This record gives sequence, C-alpha cells and structure tokens, in this order.
Amino acid sequence: MNILLPKTITTAMFGAGTNIPAVDTVIVPNEVEWASGGSFADGTRRTWKGYWYEAVQAMTTGPTNAIEPGTAAAEGYWLKDEGAPTNRMAPFDKYLFTKARRAGSIVYELTPGFVNGAAIYEIEGDNLEITVKDGATDLITPIDIELWEQAPGLWEYLFGELERGTYYALKDIPINPNAKITITISRNNPAIEAAVGFISVGNWKTLLAPLTQASGVQYGVEATTRDYSYSQEYKDGTYIDVEGRKATDINLSCVIDAAEAPSAKLLLEQILGKAVAIEVSELPKYSHLATVGKVTGSVRSVNWPTAQVDLQIKGNV
Repeated sequence: MNILLPKTITTAMFGAGTNIPAVDTVIVPNEVEWASGGSFADGTRRTWKGYWYEAVQAMTTGPTNAIEPGTAAAEGYWLKDEGAPTNRMAPFDKYLFTKARRAGSIVYELTPGFVNGAAIYEIEGDNLEITVKDGATDLITPIDIELWEQAPGLWEYLFGELERGTYYALKDIPINPNAKITITISRNNPAIEAAVGFISVGNWKTLLAPLTQASGVQYGVEATTRDYSYSQEYKDGTYIDVEGRKATDINLSCVIDAAEAPSAKLLLEQILGKAVAIEVSELPKYSHLATVGKVTGSVRSVNWPTAQVDLQIKGNV
C-alpha cells in the first residue's frame, strides 16, 4: 500500500527544459498575464501566479487597477477560476481533468529537492520518458516506455482494441538534493496533442504487513466509479444528457505492525485535506486500484502485534 506525500511545486522548481512557458500564448484562449495599471473591463480574464482570474467589476484607473489578483484586497474585484489553472501549472493542481496540453510532446523539468518518487495520471500520449539526474549523472536507469495497457487476455491482445496507459508511478529515486526529474510525454504524430492531468512528486509512504515486505492491504478492497453526469429535463418530456467528470473512490483495510501505528496516524494527519496519489499494489492485476483523491481514515490497535488502518479515498475528478 503506497501513498505519495506530495511536495508543493513552486516556480523556482521548473528548469529550462520545460517546454510549456509560464505564460502560454499559443493555446486557445491565449494566456495574458495581469499587469498593474492596465484597464480591465468587467469580465476581463487574466492569468496570475498559475491561475486564471476574472474581473467582477471594471477597473480602469488607480488605485483599483493596481489590485493584485489573489490577494485579500482583490476580493470583490478579481475572482479566481478554480477550474482553470494556467497550461504550465495544470498538472499541479488538485484536479485530474485540468490538463497541460501541447502539440507533439510535453516536457517538464523539475528540481524539487529531496524526493523518492513521483506519480503521473491522466496521460494522453504514445510514449513516456523519465530521467532523474544529478548534473550529467543518471540517478536511475532512464525510463522509456510505450503507453499501452496490459491486455487482460490473449483474445484482447490479438483482436481487441488495446487502451493506452494513463498513469505511471515512479519509485526508489535516490535521495539527492540536486535531483533533476525530466518527464516527457510524446506523440508518434507531432501534429497530435499530448496532455497530462496530474503530476505529483514527493515521498512514497508504504504500509506493510507485519513480518513481511508485502502490502498489508486485506482482500475486499473496493473500487467504486463515480459519474458526475446528469440529465436536464424539459417540460415536453425531452431531456439531454450532460456528460460529467469521472472519479474512482477506494475503500480498504490494511493490517500493519503495531509499532507502525503512530507513523500511520501521523501520515493521515499530513495528507488530511490534500489530493494525494494512492497505489494499493504494484502488481499489474491490481492496477485498477490506483487513484488520486482525499484520504480519511482510522488507525485501530487490534492486538499486541498488529494494528489496522481503514482508509476511505474520495477520488478527485
């Protein structure tokens, strides 16, 4: 059972190899960064520090046109669009549906400090490459994989329509303050758009069964799909189906060594209220038991040698 304790990604962590600019003027709509002293009509949209903001009243002269979006003074002037991060920052918010997009390939070069892993979700691409370096020295064997999911059977492999893989978990990065992680998602056709919805780097925390190095998760893990679609009905009896976003919730129990109970409780406190990557097992047949969401749970001392951790993960859209 693996939970990624995430690090907050800051502007200073992006390297020159990142190919999505801080202000992306290529995508539609073009990003336009807020600048103090401009003339902003009601409804004007500007980007600032990773998000889109919308003017909720006209600001054409000082001092109102110098009010910085996102500050306490901006209340009543600028409204943050929580579902609209900038193209560069889209994979680093709490949602999976907000995606960074770029024709041909997406490259993120990050120097996050001390981390031992990463998780990448909602990938749209044909190939994934990951390198972790200290200068010119590889800290891990470079990863270069085609993004195809494992076929459930021979018939599907030979005749079915194989799906592309949408997530990847990277573990065992050596602890190094200078580790530079480069993630490249590419298309075979450079004219087709590549995309990624969620990138988290941080430190994997593992809950293990007593006396073994195996997952402590008990059988009976439940993964529940959630569909936020809805129907809009009209007076004449007709209706339209409005497609909504999708999520996966997971409920599980994990048996751990009693001595690890305080650490498990501390981990729950550290991730409370955060969107974190969860991987129940590294085995391919349990690959469906992985999600990103908010975790709540309890730690119960069952007997002298063991404790039980019950987790409820509400998947993010």
